[in-house]
Amino acid sequence: MSEVQWKDDRRTVWNRKILNFYWAVVLISLFVELATLFIASRYQTFGEDKILVETMIPFTLQLIIVGSCEFVIRQLKRESPYLIILTGTALSTILIIFNETVDGIKYLLLLPMIISLFFDKQRKLVFALATNAIVIAAFYTFNPELLKLDNTYGLLSYTLVMLGAFFILYNLLKRGKEITNHLSKSIKSEQDMLIRSVIMDRQTKFDALTDLYNHKTFHEYLDHLLIQSDKYELSLQLAIIDIDNFKHVNDTYGHAVGDVILRRVSGVIKESILSPDDITARYGGEEFAVIFTDKTLEQAYGTIEQIRTQIGAKRHPEMNDKTVTVSIGLASYRYGSGKAAIFSEADSLLYAAKRSGKNQTITELQDTAV
Repeated sequence: MSEVQWKDDRRTVWNRKILNFYWAVVLISLFVELATLFIASRYQTFGEDKILVETMIPFTLQLIIVGSCEFVIRQLKRESPYLIILTGTALSTILIIFNETVDGIKYLLLLPMIISLFFDKQRKLVFALATNAIVIAAFYTFNPELLKLDNTYGLLSYTLVMLGAFFILYNLLKRGKEITNHLSKSIKSEQDMLIRSVIMDRQTKFDALTDLYNHKTFHEYLDHLLIQSDKYELSLQLAIIDIDNFKHVNDTYGHAVGDVILRRVSGVIKESILSPDDITARYGGEEFAVIFTDKTLEQAYGTIEQIRTQIGAKRHPEMNDKTVTVSIGLASYRYGSGKAAIFSEADSLLYAAKRSGKNQTITELQDTAV
């Protein structure tokens, strides 16, 4: 999911939550008005006109305001933060007009300013303050008693409260952005460090030319696997693969072509070793090593022969479509014998393959060319 889509989804979620809050305000307002009228009716008689003015008119106006906002967002698919803020201002204005006797009701105009915080933009807060200023100016012009702003002191006090609230909310947004930016930089820094760590780890474990494990990592894995093999008596085979006459390739066609051949041979090895439990490595120069785990010697031999055959079948344009071959020694680990023993046996089998004609695999199952 892209960052823009994520922000749009979060805005939709918050719009829905704020609208639900508005609907709750409408219902609570209706409940409070009805409860107040019911209690008051026990002590004096109210006419239908009084009930209409005190309850139904404000409820209907609130219903129209919030319902219109709901219609625009749900049906017309217009999700505007400014519409949400304006709806809050209109809702607060209606509540103030029809509840003028409630102490502190005029401070309900702080609601749209608080709502604007959810959109995390300072200009939304400025818009909320501007709509409040228009409402206050209208009250002061047409009905100053409604907000008890009938004198300069009252107007000044109320203005200072609204500006003070604006200042606090504005700096809260500013501080929130600073924290968000700091967190973003910290996360990016940690990601960069993680990427560098992964790259460095890869550079220390893998051979740059062939993308196989390097000599050091190969021995680390082999040591670990031999411990597991001795402990749980798991089968393990070691194959050492050597490119035949590789010095002749370098001397005749150059080291650049030699590097190409090394990459192609390693590619065949990687593609043929499908089990994630098996280890492939460039052991050194033109030598490669493969560790087979939890397989029989026959299974390991079948895979190694497949590798040898595929390498021998490849033709190399850089060498005038000639081929290269490999000789392989494949040894099976005997529990408790140690690393030196399996290496010595695999090396001996490799040299036996070289001496008896090359381009073959020799294992402990046989002592002649395959």
